[in-house]
Amino acid sequence: MGPQVAIDLGRIERNARRIVERCAQSGIKVFGVTKGTCGMPQVARAMLRGGVAGIAESRFENIRRLHESGIDCPIMLLRSPPISRVEEVVRTVDISLQSELAIIGEISRIAERLGRIHDVIVMVDLGDLREGIWPNDLLPTVEKILEMKGVRIAGIGTNLTCFGAIVPTKENLGQLVAHAYKIERLAGITLDWVSGGNSSSLPLLLDGGLPAGINNLRVGEAILQGGIETFRDEPWPGLEYDAFRLAGELIEVKLKPSMPIGESGFDAFGNRPLFVDEGDRLRGIANIGREDVIVESLTPINKGVRVLGASSDHLVLDVTEADPPLAVGDRVSFRMGYGALLTTMTSEYVEKAPMHDIADIPGRKMVSIIAEPQSAPILARHDIGSRFEAMDYDVVELADASRPPAGLIRLHSGKDRRAAYQALAAAARSTHSLGLIWIDSIAALMPEAGEDEEMAETSVLSRVLGLGGRQDALQPQLSPENVVLVGLREAHPTEAKILKETRVSVFTMAEIDGSGMRDVMREAIRIASSGTSGFHVSYSPTATEMPEWAPGAGGITVRETHQAMEAIALSGRMVSMDISSVAAELDPRIGHETVNFVMSAFGKRIL
Repeated sequence: MGPQVAIDLGRIERNARRIVERCAQSGIKVFGVTKGTCGMPQVARAMLRGGVAGIAESRFENIRRLHESGIDCPIMLLRSPPISRVEEVVRTVDISLQSELAIIGEISRIAERLGRIHDVIVMVDLGDLREGIWPNDLLPTVEKILEMKGVRIAGIGTNLTCFGAIVPTKENLGQLVAHAYKIERLAGITLDWVSGGNSSSLPLLLDGGLPAGINNLRVGEAILQGGIETFRDEPWPGLEYDAFRLAGELIEVKLKPSMPIGESGFDAFGNRPLFVDEGDRLRGIANIGREDVIVESLTPINKGVRVLGASSDHLVLDVTEADPPLAVGDRVSFRMGYGALLTTMTSEYVEKAPMHDIADIPGRKMVSIIAEPQSAPILARHDIGSRFEAMDYDVVELADASRPPAGLIRLHSGKDRRAAYQALAAAARSTHSLGLIWIDSIAALMPEAGEDEEMAETSVLSRVLGLGGRQDALQPQLSPENVVLVGLREAHPTEAKILKETRVSVFTMAEIDGSGMRDVMREAIRIASSGTSGFHVSYSPTATEMPEWAPGAGGITVRETHQAMEAIALSGRMVSMDISSVAAELDPRIGHETVNFVMSAFGKRIL
C-alpha cells in the first residue's frame, strides 16, 4: 500500500461551523478555501454543511472539479488569471479577486460580449508585497474600472502573511476599511464585501481587534487544520486538529550508524546535509519522499519517532525509541503543516481517503422492497421477503420515504434502467453524499433528446450526473468522482468521449479479465465510498453472462457477479440497491439468478 492521506470530513465540517458561527457574531461571512485540497468536492461539501457562504479557489481545474460535482454555491476565484484564460473567469466563477487594470479591462470586454456583468473584489497591497494595488494608486484605478461596462466593483480586499509574513493588525485592516469608505464615496455605491484576509485574521477577531466594517474572510487553514499554524502561540480551543493524516509503510528497519561513512558531498537536491553522532540507532525507511510532501513540515504521530530526512521517494526515520516498537510493514503517521498538505494533496502518488464517522446502528437489520408493478410478481415468485427474513432482516414498509430509519437498506426493482434513476433519487434525498457502483454492460450516458422528452434507458446516468444541464440531476449528493462503472462491454463514441472528460471511473470487461473481480471491486468500493455516507448499487442482468441461456454475451460470469456482490456486502457501505430489466418477459432462470445476486449483496454466504 502506498502513502495515504486520511481526511476526516467530520472535523472539517465542525471547524467550519465554529468559525462561521463566531464570525457571524461580528457580521462577517466566511468563504471556505479549498485550494489546499485541490478543490476536493467532499471537502467543499463538508465546508458548506458547516455554513460557509461560498467556496474560494485559485485554479480553474479545481473549479471545474467542483462544478462537475454539482457544487452549487457562490465561487470566488482567489488568483488573478492570465489574460489567455479570462473568458473562463467570466463563465465559471461568480466573483474574482483582481489587482491588475489590464486584466480587469479584458474581463470587462469579454463579459460585455457575453452579455454579463462580472463582480470583482479590488485587492489592495497593505505591505505584504504579494498581489494588490498600491494604496496611492487605488482611487485612480477605481475611477478607470468604473468606466468599464462588463465589471462591477463588488468589494475591496487584501491579503496578508502569505508572502511577506505581515500579520493582520487593527492598523493595517483599519486602512482597508478606510479605503472602502473612500471608494463608496467616490463611486456613490455600497460595497458588498470588505474582505479582510485569510485565516491569519482570525486571532485578531478573537482578540476583539478586527475593525468594524470587515465583513468577509477567506478561510482555509483554520478549517482544514484547526488553525494549528494560524494560532501558533495560543490555540483556538474550539477547533479540531488532525483532519488530515499522512501515513506510509515501513519498508526497512535496521540498526545503523547515525553518521554517514565516507567523503561528504551534496545530496540529490544540491544540499550538504549535517549529521549529529548519536552512535548506532534503529532507522526506519517509509515509502514517502519529497515527490510526495515537504518533509520538513511533517510531525510524527507515532510516539518516539523522529524524521531525519528524505530523498525523492524515501523518508528516513529514527525509530529507536518508538513506543510501541515498529517493524517492517507497520504504518507510521504524520501531522502536516499547510505546505506539506498542499504538496501531498497535489501528488499523484498519494492516495486521498476522505472519510465520514460511521456510527454503529443497534438492533436488527432492515430492508424495504420497492417494486414496480411489472417486477413485483417476479420477486414474489422467488419469495424474496422470506429469504430476507431468513437472513435476519426485518422487511419493512416506509411510512415516510424521505426519512428512512437509520440502518435501513432500500431495494428497488423495475422493468428497465429508469428504475435506477428513481432509486438513486430516493437515496440522494436521504443523505448529503452518495457513491454509485453501476454494474451493467452499458454506460447509459447518451445525451437526452430534450427537456420535455421522456428519459431513455440509455440516458439514465446522463440525467443522474446532470450532463445535459437538467434541474433534476442528483447533485451535489452524487459526484462523478464517486461513480464507478463495472462490467462495461459497449459504449457509443459520444459516451466514450464523456467518460474521458469526466471523473467517472470505469472497469471494462478487459480490465476485469486482467485484474480479477476481487481487485476491481476493492477499488470500486474505495472510489464509491470516498468521502460519502455510503453507496448505491445498480445492477442489470445484462452485465452477467449466463451461458446456458445467453451464449456468447461476453459479460461477467455468474461466479464473478456473486464475488462482486459479496465484496459489496462485506464492505458494509451499501445504502440502497436497484435491479433493472426485471419484468414478465425475463427468462425465469435469469430471474432466479438475479435474486440470488441480490441475496449475495445483502450478505448471504455459503458458510
